[in-house]
Amino acid sequence: MNALPSHLELVRGVVLPKPVGAHPVLDFVNTRSEWTSRASARTEWLTSYEAFLIWSAYVGLQPSGLIDRLIEQADPVEGPRLLRTTLDFRGELYDVLTGAPGNAFEPVARLIEKASGRRRLVQSGDGTSWELPEDLVLPLHHLAVLAGELLTGASREYIRTCPSCGWLFLDQRGRRRWCSMATCGNRAKARAHAARVR
Repeated sequence: MNALPSHLELVRGVVLPKPVGAHPVLDFVNTRSEWTSRASARTEWLTSYEAFLIWSAYVGLQPSGLIDRLIEQADPVEGPRLLRTTLDFRGELYDVLTGAPGNAFEPVARLIEKASGRRRLVQSGDGTSWELPEDLVLPLHHLAVLAGELLTGASREYIRTCPSCGWLFLDQRGRRRWCSMATCGNRAKARAHAARVR
């Protein structure tokens, strides 16, 4: 079997992009290739709702045990419907985060508000925290809550777009140009070198 490219990893039988965004919401929008064109992605890594659930555990948003339970609960009707909702949210969220023209803000805000309204304040031995109900929509709603925090927080001003592939990442030091130097950065260097030696 051929080795995967350096920016991908095989996780529980699913090929997923390695996190490069420095924030889970940005890594979520980076689960498709080439945002530079709004045509169909050359590569879509969230090919099923199960793949999204596995991704959610991979980036540390949900514990593996919870994801296992949710995968068992998924059915052939609900899974594809939730995947479509997830992918729609991802595209609209990308537009909002990048300031693209259009009407993406309203559907993004609706999902964030819906997710935020489902949270419950719970008390445990470790203190008090917000929790979402454990159901199939929990990973998406958790991401929506985090997206709301990113959109309204100080980190939003540090979101940058990779000029090569369109992926998003945080650049709080102002030194980062590429989503990954190992992929887009090296490709850009190779193209520049080839242009110079022509």
